[in-house]
Amino acid sequence: MTPTLRRVIARVTASMLLIGMLVPSAFAAEKTPPAGAVFVGTNHNNTNATDPAEPANQVAMYTRGPDGRLQLRGYFDTGGQGSGPGQRFAGDGLGSGGSVTLSHDRRFLFVTNAGSNDVTVFRVHRDRLERTDIVVTGDGSPGQRFPNSVTQHGKLVYVLNSADEGSITGFRLSNDGKLTPIAGSRRTLDANQQRFAPDALYNPTQVSFTPDGRQLVVTIKDGPSPDLVDGVEPTGPGRVLVWSVRDGRPSADYTRTDFGFRGPFGFSFDRHGNMLVALFVGGTPEDLGGTPIPTGAAGSYRINDDGTLTAITDGEFDHQFDTCWVVNNGRYAFGANYTSGTVSSFRVGSDGQLTLLEQVAGTTDDPGNLQGTTPLDMAVSGNGRFLYVVLPGAGKVGAWQIGSDGSLTKLGEFPGLPKTIDGDQAPIDFSPLGSPAGIAAL
Repeated sequence: MTPTLRRVIARVTASMLLIGMLVPSAFAAEKTPPAGAVFVGTNHNNTNATDPAEPANQVAMYTRGPDGRLQLRGYFDTGGQGSGPGQRFAGDGLGSGGSVTLSHDRRFLFVTNAGSNDVTVFRVHRDRLERTDIVVTGDGSPGQRFPNSVTQHGKLVYVLNSADEGSITGFRLSNDGKLTPIAGSRRTLDANQQRFAPDALYNPTQVSFTPDGRQLVVTIKDGPSPDLVDGVEPTGPGRVLVWSVRDGRPSADYTRTDFGFRGPFGFSFDRHGNMLVALFVGGTPEDLGGTPIPTGAAGSYRINDDGTLTAITDGEFDHQFDTCWVVNNGRYAFGANYTSGTVSSFRVGSDGQLTLLEQVAGTTDDPGNLQGTTPLDMAVSGNGRFLYVVLPGAGKVGAWQIGSDGSLTKLGEFPGLPKTIDGDQAPIDFSPLGSPAGIAAL
C-alpha cells in the first residue's frame, strides 16, 4: 500500500468516525440502556375491575442517580394481566422470584403475566421501555398456566408456570426481542399444587439458568412441615429440581434434592456459581404471636454436573420471619424478611460459605397498616453498590447503599407502586388491584 493510499484511507476512516459521532448520536443514546435504573412489576389485574381506569399489568421504571436514589420515569403496559393480591398473603400474589428479569446484555427486560398466562419482552431505552413481544407460555390448561418467573441465557429464555403440576417452557430470543417457542422444551415439575390461583405458601418459586447456562434450576417451597400449623398440608418436602441443558432443551428428567420442609424460596448465584437460597422456614423456632414458628435462614449449595446439590452452608439462621428472597453482590448477600419487615445480611466466603453479619441490617418504615411493608423481591444494582427491595405493603421501593463491610445505609423509600390491600387476604382471586412483585436493576 502506497503512502498516498494510506492517507486517503485514514481521511475516509476519520470522516466516517466523525459522522458516526455527530449525526446519529441522539439515536445511539436512545438505543443505549440507562447507566442506572430499576424496574418493578405492578402485578396489576383489571379483569374484574368496575373502574375502566384500573390498569392491567405494568412495569414502573425508575432511573437511579449516582447516589442510589430513584426517580420515577413512568409506567409501561406489559399487554398482559398480573395476578393481583394473593389469597393467603395479599402482599405476595405471585410467591416467586425473578418475575421481572433483565437480559445479561441489559438490552431486554422480561416480565411474566400470571393472570393472562404470557410473558412480555421490552427493549430497554434510556428513559423508557419499548414492548417488542408478548407470547403465551402454554395453552392455559392445568400445568401450563400462572407464569411467575423467567430466566435468560444467551438466546434462550425459559419461563416457569407455577400452578397445578407446574412446568417450564423454552423460547429462543431474536436480536430484535422476539420469542419463538422451542419445540419439545416443556417439562413438568410434579409440583402437586391443589389450588388455582396457586397458594404462595406452597407453589414453585423461581426458575434460573446456572451462570454457565448448562443447567436449569427450579425451587418449589412446598410449605412448612405438616405438624407445624393447623390446616396446613405441605405439597412436598421442599424441593430443588435441576435439569441439564443441551441444544437449548432440558434433559428428559430432573434431579431432585429434598429440603426437609425448610421452604426453599428465591435464590441467586455467587461469583463462583454457588446457589444461595432463602429457606423461609429453615431457622430456629421462635415466638410469633404466642406460637412457636421457625424463623428464616439462608443456605448455599454447589450444583454438581449430575444435578445433585452439595451443601456448603446448609442453613445460616437469621432469626427473622419469612426470609423469602436472597440476592448478592459477590461479597455480601441480603435476605428479605416478609413478615418481620426487615433485611438481613450475610458474608459470602470465597468457597460460598454464608456467615450471618446482621439479623437486622435494614429496616422498613411502618406504613400504618395491618400487614406492614411486606418486603418482597430484591435486586442489587449492576455496580454492586445499592440494594433495592419491593415493598407492596407500602407501595414503595426501599433503597440502601451497600458499604464495603456489607453494612446497609438507608437511602429512603421511593413511591410509585400500587399499595396492596390492607391485611393478608384478597377478596377474590385475580382481584382488580395491584400487588407489586418482581424487580430488576441496572
